[in-house]
This record gives sequence, C-alpha cells and structure tokens, in this order.
Amino acid sequence: MTRVTVLAGGVGGARFTRGLLQQLAAEDARSASASEVTVIVNTGDDMWLDGLRICPDLDTVMYTLGGGISEEQGWGRPDESRRTSTEIAAYGRGWSWFTLGDLDLATHIVRTDLLRNGATLSAATEFLCRRWQPGARLLPMSDQFVETHVRLAADADEHRAGDLIHFEEWWVRYRATKPVTEFVQQGLADAVAAPGVIDAILTADIVILPPSNPVVSVGTILAIPGIRDALQATPARVVGIAPIIAGAAVRGMADACLSTIGVQTTALAVGLHYGSRQQGGVLDAWLVDETDAAAVPALEAAGIRSAAVPLWMTDVAATARIAADALRLASAGEHTVEPAADHTAEPTLPVAEFAFPGPLRDRLVAAILDGSKTSTTSILREYEIENEPLPVAGSRQLLLDSAERPVAIIETTGVRVVRLGEVDLEHARDEGEGFDSVAAWRAGHEGFWHSPAMRAQLADPAFEVSDETEVVLERLRVVRTLPGS
Repeated sequence: MTRVTVLAGGVGGARFTRGLLQQLAAEDARSASASEVTVIVNTGDDMWLDGLRICPDLDTVMYTLGGGISEEQGWGRPDESRRTSTEIAAYGRGWSWFTLGDLDLATHIVRTDLLRNGATLSAATEFLCRRWQPGARLLPMSDQFVETHVRLAADADEHRAGDLIHFEEWWVRYRATKPVTEFVQQGLADAVAAPGVIDAILTADIVILPPSNPVVSVGTILAIPGIRDALQATPARVVGIAPIIAGAAVRGMADACLSTIGVQTTALAVGLHYGSRQQGGVLDAWLVDETDAAAVPALEAAGIRSAAVPLWMTDVAATARIAADALRLASAGEHTVEPAADHTAEPTLPVAEFAFPGPLRDRLVAAILDGSKTSTTSILREYEIENEPLPVAGSRQLLLDSAERPVAIIETTGVRVVRLGEVDLEHARDEGEGFDSVAAWRAGHEGFWHSPAMRAQLADPAFEVSDETEVVLERLRVVRTLPGS
C-alpha cells in the first residue's frame, strides 16, 4: 500500500490530485494493492458571506474529485443559475464581484448549519464528502477559522492605503492588480492543525506539494503551527511540482503573490523558496517543466533532487503522467532490486548491505531492527573503488539480510567524512556492537577491514588503516520493517 498526502489549494491542487488518483488506480491494478490519498486543503481563503461559511478551496477539491466541478471555470458547479445571488443583491447585500450559484449555495448552507450546530470544520467536510465520494480523505488544514487578508499599498475605491481587505476581494474583484505590502493570516495565532493532519504527514510514504499557489495556498498551510515541523520530520519523501512554467504562473496571479514576498516568478526561485529539507526547508525533490530544464543543476546543487518534464495539465491523462513523474522522482534511486512476489519490497530503493553475508551481517541487521544500531562506518575508499556517491541525509535504502532478503527500509539521517583518528565515543557506542571505548571499537573494525575478504574487495592484499584513513560516518534509522523480518 502506498500512502500519499497532498497539500493543496484550489484549482491546481484539485486537478493534480484527480490525475494522481487516476495514476495510483492504474498502479494499484497492476500490483493488486490499494493506495490511500489524504488531501490537506488550504482554508485561508475561507470567509463569511451573507451569513454563510464559504470554503473555496475545500469545495473546489471536493467537487473536482467527486465529478461535480465546472470544468470551464475550474470552480463552482456546472450549469449554474444565479437567481438567489441576484435576489440578495436586490436587497443591497452580498458582493457584486463574488456571486454564488444556486447549487453551490446548497453546500454552503449545509456546511453553515453543521457548524452552527457544533460540528467542527473537519466533521462538516467529512459529512459533505459522503455525497461526493471524492476517492480521497479531505482534511481542512485547521478547524479554527483562518482568513488571509492583504494590506493595500495605495487607495482602491472605498479602501485606503494601509487597509486590510480579504484576499478574495483582492483576488477576484481586483484580479491582484492592486499593489499590496503583505499578506496577513488573521486567526493564525489561535489555529492548530486539524485532527489527522499531522498524522497524515508523518505516516505518509510520499508527500506532494502540487502546483498550487506557493504563497497563499501551500504557504498558508505551512504557516499552521506544527505542519512545517511535521514535513521536516516525516520519513516520507516530499516532492513538489512547480506552479511556474517559463516564468509565468500556470493559473491565476501567483506572480503578484510572489513579487509581494520578494520571490521571482521562476520555477527555480519557487523551489528555492520552499527549500531543501537537508537545509531546513520542506522539499526533497522538485519537478519543473521541460522549458525550465536549465534550473535543474542549481536546484540539485541546493540539495533538491530535480527533473524536467512536461507540466501542462491539459487533461486528466496528461495530469496522471505528471503524477507518475512525481511519484518516480520521490522514490528515485540509482541501484534497484526486483520487487518481491508479494510486493512488500520497494523496487526503486537502493540496496544497503552491511558487512559480508554471514553471522556478522545478521548481528548488524538484528541490531538495526531492534534500534540499538543507529550508526555505521565505512572506508571512503570503498565508495571510490565502486564509483558510488556518498549517502546523503534523507536518502533511503532497502536493508538486506544474509539471504539477500529485504527486511526493512532504512533512512540516512546524517553523514560525515572524518579521519579515523577523529571518531568519537558517541559514534562508536551508537554502532550497537557493545563497544564501551573508541579503542575497542577501532580494534573490532580493524579486524574486519584487515580481513582477507575486505582486502580483496579493496584490491589491496596489504591494506591497513591508520589515523589518517578517511572514513564515512553515517547515522541511520528504521523507517519501516518488512513482512518476514
């Protein structure tokens, strides 16, 4: 089973998730498995209008996945009438620039009735989804009301410079053409992540940031206390899809949002804005459009695995291909193993083999599985001879036992290259082999490194270590044990 968690805004996030569900359904059919998708949806665009609680992004995701969206608009219901909104306007109420269709109003009425009778936004969302059956679990980012406002830089109609107006007024009424100085999330100080949100991130196999607005959609979700920390702590790979193609927003006016916070409207700049998890950001990988392929080296240099593929979501099939590229990038590895017959192994992960097959490997594997071994040491020369890159923090491997069976998925949490004479006691003890001094640790390792088998692997029958020998100190943890381990 693959557990995927998506952090989504409105149209872009909804359409990407629809393609993702189609791609996962095809993969599940081939592997006889069942994927689970959770969508954490931005609620910072929410507002009260005519006594009703309006949740634009939640509704767009729900309608899109449930087959009730207006494909032409990308939001709202198809074949709508506006009789109720017209009547409200006749009373001098409502916003003329934000009219709700009659069918759409039914959703807002039911939601508001549930909220006024004590339901949380999470519970109201679950209730509404029973009708639409979106094929994924939809979670609001928070049950507390958070509303995004913008601060105007100049006068606009009845508003004065410095006034805060709701984001939707700036977005819909002014089409984001009025200059603003900042985005303000009102209610954020009292908000917490909705039930299930943090768990959906921490227990996911893959987390995806779709091509939603990085400032007021995904950015608002990340501002909810605990969510960014969960993204940085999750064992899942976090992959994003650029909402910018060839220097222009795929949809909407994201460029106006980016310029307000001082970020260039490029796929490279947005990827760097999210940042690498290795350096305190939230991304492990980032998909850019093929027209932005020149950005890949800079992204890779910043610690974000990247690839350039066609990113236009022209239809569901094209979007499914983008989702497939995102899933592949999230689990990319240079060395692969064949999938097990029961599909419990992960075929795209590199292989991790400790020592040589036999009693020593079995002891080391057992120590990893029981949590007593959280570090390991290798001779740098091993990597040079095999022409293999050094492991990096966040990389995952498939742990094999002496019978070459996959027993667990492990993750590298830290890597250092030091002189052998610089190895400290903490690292020696964390190797989980009972060493109570660096001298005992070194004696045990020298016995292995000077063995005939190791010298043969290094192609040096007289190989010996010294204080100056460079070694790779790797820290690791178990992500998941596999059946049969």
